[in-house]
Amino acid sequence: MSTPPGPPVFTSPVRPAAVPFRTSPASPQPLAFSSGSSLPTSSPPPQFSNGSFELQQQVSTNIEDHLPAGESSFVLFSAHKVLKQKKQANVPSLGFGALVSPGREVSTGPQVIQRDPHRCQSCGAYANIYCNILLGSGQWQCVICRKLNGSDGEYIGHSKEDLHRFPELSSPMVDYVQTGNKGPGFVPVSDSRMSAPVVLVIDECLDEPHLQHLQSSLHAFVDSLPPTTRLGIVLYGRTVSVYDFSEESIASADVLPGEQSPSQESLKALIYGTGIYLSAMHASLPVAHSIFSSLRPYKLNIPEASRDRCLGAAVEVALAIIQGPSADLSRGVVKRSGGNSRIVVCAGGPNTYGPGSVPHSFSHPNYPYMEKTALKWMENLGREAHRHNTVVDILCAGTCPVRVPILQPLAKASGGVLVLHDDFGEALGVNLQRASARSAGSHDSISAYLESVQDEVAAVLIAKRTLLRAKDHSDAIDMRETIDERIKDIALKFGPQVPKSKLNCFPKELSLLPEILFHLRRGPLLGSIIGHEDERSVLRNLFLNASFDLSLRMVAPRCLMHREGGTFEELPAYDLAMQSDAAVVLDHGTDVFIWLGAELAADEGRSAAALAACRTLAEELTEFRFPAPRILAFKEGSSQARYFVSRLIPAHKDPPYEQEARFPQLKSLTSEQRTKLKSSFVHFDDPSFCEWMRSLRVAPPEPS
Repeated sequence: MSTPPGPPVFTSPVRPAAVPFRTSPASPQPLAFSSGSSLPTSSPPPQFSNGSFELQQQVSTNIEDHLPAGESSFVLFSAHKVLKQKKQANVPSLGFGALVSPGREVSTGPQVIQRDPHRCQSCGAYANIYCNILLGSGQWQCVICRKLNGSDGEYIGHSKEDLHRFPELSSPMVDYVQTGNKGPGFVPVSDSRMSAPVVLVIDECLDEPHLQHLQSSLHAFVDSLPPTTRLGIVLYGRTVSVYDFSEESIASADVLPGEQSPSQESLKALIYGTGIYLSAMHASLPVAHSIFSSLRPYKLNIPEASRDRCLGAAVEVALAIIQGPSADLSRGVVKRSGGNSRIVVCAGGPNTYGPGSVPHSFSHPNYPYMEKTALKWMENLGREAHRHNTVVDILCAGTCPVRVPILQPLAKASGGVLVLHDDFGEALGVNLQRASARSAGSHDSISAYLESVQDEVAAVLIAKRTLLRAKDHSDAIDMRETIDERIKDIALKFGPQVPKSKLNCFPKELSLLPEILFHLRRGPLLGSIIGHEDERSVLRNLFLNASFDLSLRMVAPRCLMHREGGTFEELPAYDLAMQSDAAVVLDHGTDVFIWLGAELAADEGRSAAALAACRTLAEELTEFRFPAPRILAFKEGSSQARYFVSRLIPAHKDPPYEQEARFPQLKSLTSEQRTKLKSSFVHFDDPSFCEWMRSLRVAPPEPS
């Protein structure tokens, strides 16, 4: 092609090309590039890693997009440098390793307020975090119309800190749930949009010294809780006492028998009664303190190990009040994840009464059978808690043996832990606080896990592992089959089944992963689009030593279409981008291709300007890349254009609805342009992405 004139001066805003694109393939976005700009002078110096350039910002953007402020990466290395000498590096007492934490606790949804909101009498706006509050009078000023409104005396406080107990004045987002005609005690406690509740299950068979220590720990514990935390208090001995937070002046409890599991009738009467058994701390802190102060030591003259303790029945009741009236909730608002609910048991002795119990004495003639039955019952209760996203931690203290083997299955099966303490003092108090706040649970949900997976990082790791085994062309063919099997296995393990079909749908949370692996399977690393095995071998070795950024580009090319005015639109790397009136840049890591459509190439002035802009973009994208990639330019229909076409997913054979779903830019074309595009394709046998997925008996995921 003839040498083009110099690049035109664009008026589009400067945006350095080294900043990574995060647009998903199914969501094209206009991206502005300066035709003559370089990296900003304020950028940090380039860093070279494994033979390729990368910016620290780019790595962190790709891997830590959604990390909350102050949180560390998921991978912690034992050292930041590695010894060169094998003899030194292999010293077993000081090895090198990485601690990988692939999951994290799901963030809670907005706080829920179980009352009518305060609204402006003039314009109807809601009281919120941005309102000015007149502390002495409790009046608040509307941020919309600036009118003063009353709060029925609720917003009266001595300082702004006093008002933080109101979620609407301390959080930018809250949800109001109106309970309608339900009784005053109705609280939809299992609505997971609220912060996950904590239920204390406390042994009431304690002697006075132990009880005094426990009371101090409990008082300190509730003082440490955030104001929006919902708390429940259950005591157990020979009976189960569930404390009612609706009584402000006295410690009041509903009592259930402990010799057997609570009946559905008794639980229904409890939950639908007038009592409030889970309440937010900002409303019930004084009540909680009065409950703890009312606890009394064990009065009967019976040894600690022989006292009746119905721990199993108490945990069942705690689990029931956490679940709440689920039948009514199923017709309510959409739920949002609030994390794991908590049951924290404070135990001073063994479970010797009611379900899951063992006899007081080991010499009981039926002890072995009863122990076996108790173990199974406790494990089943733990699994039931686990199914309802509830973790049971058991904190034991004192000098009385608690028979750990009986209690351990309950904690373990729910995802909790059992901890032994010398007494009920400071150490137990600290663990109470940490048990209520820690991230835990052996399972939040499959969807939450899949959402946390970084598609691009996972794809690069899979690709590197696969390429390690692809020593020659024969191995590469075998590795394509392993990719097929991996796709089928992920769909089988994590994907839902398509209704009225034997196909499994690939998980929608991983919508990018199969497309990237499809590029890997048919691209130059494993496919046959480059002719010589020596070239493929060199590419594979470069890929195995490349940084994340370059590795991703070598697997899945980035497609950018030139637009008038010097901007570029990122599109999925499909052959539907081959539009005759457009210029396209395809960055494939070690090669960058510039393709000019025939209609554009016929216009000498437009094609020269577009080609100049594309060359500038290609140079900016690869300015520090090593080895420096080839930059090839060619026109539609030329022999060299096959380099470009072979690296695009052939989507022209897919039905129109699938084309539009995965390549939305088609919707902006006129019917004439779409007809012209369709007629420009040459038929060949390579399957499209959707055809390949269905050949594996897997339905493609919905585009993200």
